[in-house]
Amino acid sequence: MNAYTRILAKKHPNFCINCVCPGFVKTDINNNTGHSTPEEGAAIPVKLALWPNGGAPSGLFFVQGEPIPFE
Repeated sequence: MNAYTRILAKKHPNFCINCVCPGFVKTDINNNTGHSTPEEGAAIPVKLALWPNGGAPSGLFFVQGEPIPFE
């Protein structure tokens, strides 16, 4: 997924394309056993989606709100 995100970001430089892992979120599918609320899980994708044009990072993979290196 990380490699595909980088490929898309390079292919479409006018778009902001990132991959986000929200973590283990409490939902019905896991019997609400997750560690964070849906609101907490949605915070980073929403932040990235609302980033001002021209200043947003692209081609990155975010875990717990931080970009992680591609290895």
